[in-house]
Amino acid sequence: MKDHPLRKIMHPRSLAFYGASNNILKMGSILMANLLASDFQGSIYPVHLKEKQVMNLQAYPRAQEIPHPVDVAVLVLPTEVVPEALEDLGQAGIQRAVIISGGFGEIPGGEGGRLQKRLVEVAREHGIRFIGPNCIGIFSHDASLNTTPFGNAPGGKGIAFASQSGAFTCQTYELWRKLGASINQTISVGNEADLDLADCLEYLVEEDNVTSVCLYIESIRRPRQFIRAARRLVEAKPVTAIYVGGTEAGARASLSHTAAISGSEELYDGILRQAGIAKAKDVEELFDITWTLATLPPMKGDRVAVITNSGGPGASMAYQCEKAGLRVPSFSAALQDKLHSLLPPTAYCVNPVDITYALNLLLLRDIAQIIFESGEADAALIYGFFGKEFVSNLAKVFPDAIESFAGVQSDFFLTGVQEIALLPKQLGMPAAVLSFSGPESEPNRIIMRNGMPVFSSARRCARALVALRNRSRAMQ
Repeated sequence: MKDHPLRKIMHPRSLAFYGASNNILKMGSILMANLLASDFQGSIYPVHLKEKQVMNLQAYPRAQEIPHPVDVAVLVLPTEVVPEALEDLGQAGIQRAVIISGGFGEIPGGEGGRLQKRLVEVAREHGIRFIGPNCIGIFSHDASLNTTPFGNAPGGKGIAFASQSGAFTCQTYELWRKLGASINQTISVGNEADLDLADCLEYLVEEDNVTSVCLYIESIRRPRQFIRAARRLVEAKPVTAIYVGGTEAGARASLSHTAAISGSEELYDGILRQAGIAKAKDVEELFDITWTLATLPPMKGDRVAVITNSGGPGASMAYQCEKAGLRVPSFSAALQDKLHSLLPPTAYCVNPVDITYALNLLLLRDIAQIIFESGEADAALIYGFFGKEFVSNLAKVFPDAIESFAGVQSDFFLTGVQEIALLPKQLGMPAAVLSFSGPESEPNRIIMRNGMPVFSSARRCARALVALRNRSRAMQ
């Protein structure tokens, strides 16, 4: 697998770039400028018939004239000249490519299909393996590589996203960033004239810095190979997918988008189920599940502890969990007594555990730890993290409010939040947070930075835990 063709494409040491010029209004120039800004440490060789220099780099009229070895070529050229450029690659001995150019099999009629067929013929003649055509490029955090037109993803060890839609791989970077997720790689496969989603699954098995995989699917071109590769990958790391070709309109859009031939929803449900892949209903669910599976330990059973400092959110989380097929069981008398010893008389300890008003917000940490260690729950949902914003109104009436709350807030931010966020890793039990504050809230930033998901609704919390439980069942 270390010799998989995608390995060199995603981890190149040098690139030839076709289609960039000194005109920043051209797509090729935009992509190469973004590549230069991504801090890629390898060599970049622009290929241009007329320009001697492109963006202060020496340019070459043909790849055959580049005097150094080249791992991968990126092509952003007019459709009709791409086969000729691929021929140039073959003559230069460059055997890996990313073809971003469109106008091939996704265009109705004969010419686009004919040109795509010619691409495949030239590639096979020279032993070239390629992504595309009609893709938006790739991102690899480990290689500091970004050939897409958008800024870098929130990179790190974490998620890989392989997609038949380019937009979903790179136009979602900001959304992943707000979620607090880390993206290791994104692969836009386009028309899949050569390398396809099954190849992506094969390749990602041994990518050590990829902990979870998500897929955007319009069509599966090689179902048997896809299922075989997915089963091997799922043994090592979780995979989540969304399929959008199951309706007449979706199939029509897929055909015009990447020349994908779609099938019924029931057929693809079966394929994904056989492959061991979790299926998401929409993009929000795809991201939530992928993020959760990438960060939290497995959920070994279906019992959920709900911890809150307000009755409404606690009732909501309990309701959504049971509606999703999870259990929110009553705690034993012994566990309730232990919790009551820490809490004010107004607290409710049956499950949900409602601590009501308590300035010592470190109680959330202590309660979560006691429940985790009791063996009476398999996961926890927590509500009750607030930032400093609520103090600002108090300060208008009580000038010393900020100072009065400073000690509590300081302990809460520096100790409590951090320790709660680390509990799942320390004790091997998953936990997620419900918060109506945005990801910019200070407690939420600390929680997400330490690997615990924060969701804005009880339904999303429950859905994430169901995915963890299903993952454990699939592995068993």
